[in-house]
Amino acid sequence: MNWLNEFKAALVSENLDRIEYLINNYPPKLSPEELECTAELLKSATQLFRNRQKELEVELKKVKKAKKYDF
Repeated sequence: MNWLNEFKAALVSENLDRIEYLINNYPPKLSPEELECTAELLKSATQLFRNRQKELEVELKKVKKAKKYDF
């Protein structure tokens, strides 16, 4: 499986660890078409990370609120 297909699979499965690994280990040479596709996929990955960050912030607030009332 080539890098681009692996990235697509990681994005579809929302595997953040794999996405991070692939971003840090992208191939040095990509065709112009692959670069264009990669740019779009990176935008999607960025949005996925932002959404996950927001979800974690909500959960953290819940934990802090629950801890506040913990006896």
